[in-house]
Amino acid sequence: MDVLNLAELLLSPDEKNELHSSMELLEQSDHSAFYEKNQSIIQSILFLETLEEFLDFSKENELDAECFCAAFLCAHGYGIQIGGYEDDLTHTLMEFFHTQGIEYPEISEIVHREKIYTDCSDYDNFKKSMTAINQVLDSHGMRLIVLEDYIYCDCEYTVLRVDKTLAENVLSTWSSENFEIYL
Repeated sequence: MDVLNLAELLLSPDEKNELHSSMELLEQSDHSAFYEKNQSIIQSILFLETLEEFLDFSKENELDAECFCAAFLCAHGYGIQIGGYEDDLTHTLMEFFHTQGIEYPEISEIVHREKIYTDCSDYDNFKKSMTAINQVLDSHGMRLIVLEDYIYCDCEYTVLRVDKTLAENVLSTWSSENFEIYL
């Protein structure tokens, strides 16, 4: 299983159609139409602000399908993307948990216990905090999956909320060239 397979399991039928339509544009090298349809997602992945910048990028590079799919999932409310060098994720995580309906006091306590940060090293406390949060979520039948990639940035984390059973399936069958999975 990779990000594309995971998206197939999470997305609604309409969202799947939207994703497939976008992927077809990308495969057909219709970069202008792809950009028009996915401008905010492209900006979140590549930090490119204009069609011209994306067309310039596309002359020499292909947009990675798994990276696009991970960003697509986040843009549709299934997760959040977190950069590899974030100072304080308290507000970001609490907002995400609120939108996901995950408002348990134990989780709030974990998030507020200490400043959660990432620095793409063994010294960040992000993964440790996500592990503690997953221990709470396990008893509620859900889990966070954290994907890490190094394709366009030093590292980027994609955090997805999934059903506990699906998370176990994903963990046991994960096979991606681009994303390492944690939790």
